[in-house]
Amino acid sequence: MSAERAAPSEEEAAPEPCLVPGCGAESVRHLALAEARKGLEHLPDTGRRAPLCKDHYKQWKKATKQARKLDRLTW
Repeated sequence: MSAERAAPSEEEAAPEPCLVPGCGAESVRHLALAEARKGLEHLPDTGRRAPLCKDHYKQWKKATKQARKLDRLTW
C-alpha cells in the first residue's frame, strides 16, 4: 500500500495576521471587507476578506450589534 499525503488543512497552515493596522495578532475569524468596515474603520484595501483577531472581532460584534439585530428581524 502506498501512503498518500493529504492536503494540509487550514489548521495546519500558518495563521493569517489580523488586518487592523498595528495589531498583527493571529486571526480567528474572516469577514467580508465591506462588512468589517461597518464596525471597524481604517482597514486597508487589500483583498475581499478581512481576517480579524479575537479582540477586533469582538469590537466589530459590539459596534454592529443593533444593525445585525434589525436585519434578523426583517427575515
